[in-house]
Amino acid sequence: MRVGWSQEVWRLVGALMLSLIIGLATGRVRDCLLVGLAVMLALNLYGLQQFLAWLGASDGLKPRDAPGVWGEIYHRVYLLQRRNRKRKRKLAKLLAQFQASAEALPDAAVALGEGWDIRWFNEAATRLLGLRPGQDTGSSIRNLLRNPEFHAYLGAGQFDRSVEIGAPGQLGRRLSVRVIPFAGNQRLLLAQDVTDRYRLERIRRDFVANASHELRTPLTVIAGFVENMRHDGSAEARHWARPLALMEQQATRMQRIVEDLLLLSGLESGQAASDADDVDVAELIHDIREEAIAAAGPDAPELVVEVSTEARLRGGSPYLRSAFTNLVMNAVQHTPAGAQIWIRWRLDGDRGVFEVQDTGEGIPAEHLPRLTERFYRVDVARSRRRGGTGLGLAIVKHVLQNYDGQLEIESEVGVGSTFRCVFPATRLVFSANLEQDRGLAS
Repeated sequence: MRVGWSQEVWRLVGALMLSLIIGLATGRVRDCLLVGLAVMLALNLYGLQQFLAWLGASDGLKPRDAPGVWGEIYHRVYLLQRRNRKRKRKLAKLLAQFQASAEALPDAAVALGEGWDIRWFNEAATRLLGLRPGQDTGSSIRNLLRNPEFHAYLGAGQFDRSVEIGAPGQLGRRLSVRVIPFAGNQRLLLAQDVTDRYRLERIRRDFVANASHELRTPLTVIAGFVENMRHDGSAEARHWARPLALMEQQATRMQRIVEDLLLLSGLESGQAASDADDVDVAELIHDIREEAIAAAGPDAPELVVEVSTEARLRGGSPYLRSAFTNLVMNAVQHTPAGAQIWIRWRLDGDRGVFEVQDTGEGIPAEHLPRLTERFYRVDVARSRRRGGTGLGLAIVKHVLQNYDGQLEIESEVGVGSTFRCVFPATRLVFSANLEQDRGLAS
């Protein structure tokens, strides 16, 4: 740049000196200097016009040979263009690699704009979602996937989870769909074929339900005969009293397991979701408290009920009773006599919260993520001695899933545990005194 600038300065100086000499010779110095400056301005305007023309047609062209600073400008701009072309080629190569890798994915991938318009999709999206290359780009995904569950998922905006829907136009195929926001208002929709997993899950559910139904009758017969033998009053019955008592205890426990398995099968099949009663939670809590005290007997801890709202809960009364009873009975079994258990029904903002807090032995942190698994027990031997089935918290989890709720668990060894059922505002039913209900919660 220094060479070009110095050349430009010397050109200007030379033009002015020549104009000065001519002006001295003719006696019109000022006019000659103005003419010289005008000539230099015209040359620079011509150079600017040539530069703009070169920019307009400089796709791959080499820089022009121009005197002075214009030559340096041509050279610098050419270097910038060459770097930009190199960068574009690199970006195009990376984009081609990304598209090739996305095309190789077995799962559907769809890039969506701010208004849910389709920007791009891979070949799997054509196979799984029925999108048409060259035709559906720019269309709204809402108009192409007319599935009520999918539309509700988009409307809720809770994209930290996925939703299962039927594949468009493909009877029997199931898809797991998830939306991932990125780069502001951009979104990436991913759809995975989960048909095989869905079928296996359905087979498992059917097997559990059928096996439970088949076991119910022989267990009832066995339990009936054992009970008759225990109360026979004969010498043989007294001799076999201990074995018969154990048989009756285990038969009763197996009956509870079968009943819990049947309840779980019903929850998984969506039977509970269709039940919608306005459950009086306060009344239900008091009933559960009385049942827990009667079941625990003289060793029952103190059960304290705290109800701070009259809001009712939209859901199936038998299922909600089963879930809440499981939580209360778990607390009773793990809390020593004389200690306290709090059973609460309150509002947290616009959400309803059923909470059971005990002062028992607590649960080690490593067990918390698995507590809602079927037959998972922190202490297997103690659970069996107390007649637990290992299905209580699994039932709680599935009841809450059917009624849009969430289970939150907090526990500290030696301090106690808190089990919290959180229900959204859509599940709450308020009386006419709505403001009063909310005032009680605050």
